[in-house]
Amino acid sequence: MRKRRLVIGNWKMYLKAPRAAKEFARALRRHSAAFAGVDVALMPPFPLIPVVAEALRGSKLEVGAQTLSAYEDGAHTGEVSAEMLKALGASAVIVGHSERRAEGETNDDVREKLQRAARAGLKAVLCIGEKERDASGDYVGFLTEQLSSALAGFPKASAGKLLIAYEPLWAIGKTAADAMKPAELRETSILIRKVVADALGREALARVAVLYGGSVEPENAPALIAGGDVSGFLVGHSSADVEPFLSIVKACRL
Repeated sequence: MRKRRLVIGNWKMYLKAPRAAKEFARALRRHSAAFAGVDVALMPPFPLIPVVAEALRGSKLEVGAQTLSAYEDGAHTGEVSAEMLKALGASAVIVGHSERRAEGETNDDVREKLQRAARAGLKAVLCIGEKERDASGDYVGFLTEQLSSALAGFPKASAGKLLIAYEPLWAIGKTAADAMKPAELRETSILIRKVVADALGREALARVAVLYGGSVEPENAPALIAGGDVSGFLVGHSSADVEPFLSIVKACRL
C-alpha cells in the first residue's frame, strides 16, 4: 500500500459559482499545513477547473476533472479530451463513476477513457462498485469483471498514477451509521488488489492506491481508514463543505 494517503473531493454539481469555488480552494490551502502525510485533490465541474487550479497554484494540492472523453479530437460535440483537461490545469481525472455508468457509460467506454488518461499522463481514479452485496457472493464476479475489463491493455508503466476507488452503490446516500463497515471494506480491498495483481502484475500493484467512496462522513472516516485497508477516500457531498471535508482529511493523517 502507498505510504501517503489521499483524499479526493468530487464536487459533482454541488459547487457551481466561481467565487464559491475559489473561496473553498483558498480555505483548503490555508489549512494544508495540517495535512501530514495526506495528499488532497479537488474535482470541480469543467468550467471551474481553471479557477480552482489558479487558487491552488504553488501549493501541493491538486485539481482534477470528473470525467473525460474517450476521444482525442475530431467531431465530438460537447466532449472534453484529456489534453484539454491538462491545458485547463487538471492533473487527475475520475473515470467510470457510478453516475456516469448509470447514464450509459459501458465497460468498453471506461477502458478507453482510462487509457486516454494514462497516455496523457493524468492520474486516473477508476471507480468500480456493485449495486447490491448479495449473500451468494455474485458481487465478487461483478467487481472482478468491471476491474478486469477496465485494466485490459492498461500500461503497467502508468500504474503509479492509477487509483482504484471502490464505491458500492448500495452504500451511497446512507448515513455514516448505515454505510459500509470497515470489515466489509477490508474484504473488498483484498479482492481488488488480487484482481489488479492478476491484470498488471505484483510489481505494478505496489504502486496502485485503493480508495473508498460511499457515504464517507467525518463520523465514519476514522474507523474506515483504520480498519478498511485503503489508502484514502473519494468523497462526494461532504467535499462541498469545507469543515466536514477538512475533518475527513485530518482523519487520514499519518
